[in-house]
Formats: sequence, C-alpha cells, structure tokens
Amino acid sequence: MDQSSTVLICVTKLREEEQRIIDGLGKLDIPVQVNLDSMDLPLGVEDASRYSLALIRCLSQKNAQHRSQLLELAGIETLNRTDAINICTNKIHQAIVFQKHGIPQPKFQIAFTPAKLSDALQAFGELCVIKPATSSWGRGIARITGKDCLEGWIAARESIDPAHQSFPVLVQEYVEKGDYDIRVVLVGRTPIVAFRRVSAENWKTNTHLGAEIEPLAINEEMAAICRQLVEVLGEGIYGIDLFFDYKQLRYVVCEVNQNPEFAKSWKIHGVDVAHHIAQYVKEMVAHKNKANLVVNSK
Repeated sequence: MDQSSTVLICVTKLREEEQRIIDGLGKLDIPVQVNLDSMDLPLGVEDASRYSLALIRCLSQKNAQHRSQLLELAGIETLNRTDAINICTNKIHQAIVFQKHGIPQPKFQIAFTPAKLSDALQAFGELCVIKPATSSWGRGIARITGKDCLEGWIAARESIDPAHQSFPVLVQEYVEKGDYDIRVVLVGRTPIVAFRRVSAENWKTNTHLGAEIEPLAINEEMAAICRQLVEVLGEGIYGIDLFFDYKQLRYVVCEVNQNPEFAKSWKIHGVDVAHHIAQYVKEMVAHKNKANLVVNSK
C-alpha cells in the first residue's frame, strides 16, 4: 500500500495489546508509525494526506482527548473519534447522553455540591455509588452505605479538596448485580466477545483488581444494547461494561470504555481482539482510499 495508507498509532507505551495490533496490521500489509505521548504530533498540511488514520491507544484519558482533537483538526481521522472519546472519558457526560437516547443504565443524580449528596443518598434508599466524572480502573469510585458512611466520605474528600474542585460527581443507585459484571468488546459495529468479570472479594469487578474471567455468550438483549450504543457513539472500539440487574431483571450499561484492554482476557476467552481491531482498521483504510480515488477522479 502507498504512504497514504499509513496508520499512526498513538500510545503511552507499547504494551502487549498495542504490539499485537501492530503485528496484526503488519500481516495485513498496513504500514504503521508509532507516536508516543512524549513525541510531537504530525500536524502539518502534508500530514493529512500522509496518514490514513490515527488509532488512539493512550493510557491517559486526557492525552487521548487532546491528541485525537488535534489530529482531527489537522484533517487526520481518528479511531475512536474525538466526540466519542469525550463522552466515554466523562461519566457524567455518558449518563446524560445515555439518558437522552434511552440507553438502559442505573438511575443517577448529579451532585454539584457535597450537600446534594445527602439528597441523592436518600433518593436511592441509603445505598448508592459515587463516581468522579473522570477516572479509570475503578479509582475514586465509592459505595456509600448510609449517612455515617457518606459523612466519612465527605470529610475525607474535604481534606484533599477543600474547594470542592472535584465536583460535580455522579451518584448512581447501587445495582444488585451479584459478584460479577459483564464486559462486551465491540469493534466497528460488531460485539466480538463477552465475558463475566467475577470477584467474590471485591464489589468492584475490574480485572486489574483481581476479578476472574469467565467467557459468556452474547445474547440478543446484550446485542441490542450494543446496537443502541453504536447509534449514539458511532462505530469504534469500545469496552462496554454491563450489569445484570437482579431486581429489575434486565441489563444496564455501567459505562463504556473507549480504550479497552485485552492482554489478560483474550488468553482465556480465546477471541483474538487484536486481529479484529487490525482487520477493522484495514477496512477503514481501504474505504478511505476508495473515497479518495473517487474524489480525485472528478
């Protein structure tokens, strides 16, 4: 392929996931250029025609937002798109957007001050979850089990954030989800794999906190939610975290991750996520090259 088919991959560091994606693209004859967070971005006029696509795999949510935005402004398409990244990296934005489009999710309130947290706790029956607008890997997320617990959370927060600059925060009802959540990996428009993340020791069921992986079939209800999310966020690469609400007997979206990790999970469920990503990137490159040929032939 010509130079215009080169894919720029933006990373903090080359982890196993990104190296596997690069290897997969190499097998598909797609040239790749790695761009670390510490490096300058190619933002010149000539770069828009040099690169077919920029794959955003930065660990920092802020870096992912900034780098995708600059690249799009320079005329380089990004995966995921900046508007999708912006929604996925802000839990409050997600909740509002999903509410607008009827995506099933836990009930929520947005607390702009500590005083409003008491109202939210009462609304959710003295049991709720507080989430900062931006966080990853479960950091900063707290389960509140009554007034005393909330007062302790507020006191601890005020000691490190006396001006309440971390507000507003998202307050969600606590979903009776059992000892697991469900991760669905979506590539393009297709959910390629689902698995339970099970933890009997921690109510947070992130794999990096020790949750175990159990492969799971994708049923129609889960697939329907994925279709809804694609209509809202656009095509892309997403890690969709679902709860099965045992009280309501339905699936709800906990959140959508714009940079899903898969180094541990794919070795258990057996679906080669990196291959699917590489194949999708190839399709996007081919589509763009075809569109450019049509434009240039006029």
